[in-house]
Amino acid sequence: MDFRRLKYYRHHSLILVTSGDRQILSAIAEVLTTDKYNFITETSGERAWEIIQQKKPAVVIADWTIPDVSGLALCHRCKASLEHPELVATYFMLIVKASNSQQRQIALETGVDEFLTSPIDSAELKTRLRTGLRLTALMQSLTWTNQRLLSQNELLDALSLSDPLTRVLSEQAFDRVMPNIMQQFSEFGTYKSFGFLSVLFIEIDHFQPIVNDYGASIGDETIKAIAGRLSHACAANSLIYRNGSASFACVTPHHDTDSCIQLSLNLLTSIRKHPIAVSSGLLFPLTISIGGVVAALENQHQQFKSISFSNLVDLAQHSLLHAQKSGGDRDYIEISG
Repeated sequence: MDFRRLKYYRHHSLILVTSGDRQILSAIAEVLTTDKYNFITETSGERAWEIIQQKKPAVVIADWTIPDVSGLALCHRCKASLEHPELVATYFMLIVKASNSQQRQIALETGVDEFLTSPIDSAELKTRLRTGLRLTALMQSLTWTNQRLLSQNELLDALSLSDPLTRVLSEQAFDRVMPNIMQQFSEFGTYKSFGFLSVLFIEIDHFQPIVNDYGASIGDETIKAIAGRLSHACAANSLIYRNGSASFACVTPHHDTDSCIQLSLNLLTSIRKHPIAVSSGLLFPLTISIGGVVAALENQHQQFKSISFSNLVDLAQHSLLHAQKSGGDRDYIEISG
């Protein structure tokens, strides 16, 4: 996607706002109207679900407390819909009380992408909206890029870009599409002031004993929960991929190397901060290891072209091994170029 069209995308994408509290609806509507967003407000959760199915908004802002269908239930319907699998890409923002950490933990496990605190802060709302729409635009760009780059037969194999368990991007998308996406990032680097591109490999520490002791079903629930936390903790323009049974890859453009280091720290913290909860009531205090490489982009297009995707993957894998051999629950990032 041409990033110069992002402003057009923002103001032509539909935003659905649903809450039983008319003061909340009014506060959000005032901000959206001022910034000329295309939006619908709705007080009924059931009616909001009908709108979601019919109009497929890019962003849904839902209150946790809606009298007939809660915002959390709406999120679950979106992320688990069999009739409308495309709804899994809907960016879902949940309105919660600032002090209620339990609400946030449950919501993350359900698939919520972002939170707003009540009462609504207009500056916070604007920031989170820009983040959500930028991410949906990037995901749309990924689909368009696949359609341009793959032949008809290859496209049929790659139509499912989402991993069926975790709902992050699939390993197939990582293998086939990323070399071309990286080239696009180098082309857009100057325009967006992206100076660097990071490739992070993430692996769950000591995961196999959980599968051995509790079975594959509990293992799948654990992986799904971890994928949700990683997706929430990553940067707005990150692409998260499933890259093995208990592994993920994260590809992100950066303005500087420090932001990559901070991203890696955020991912580590998102897993170690709270135990992973599964439906059986079990809690697993897990950690992850991260190995990565940061390649220079800005004003170095010719140099970047000489760095192959396989080179970056090899460097990131080597870094991951270094982090694991050092004891896990840590990262090791190599700066390249």
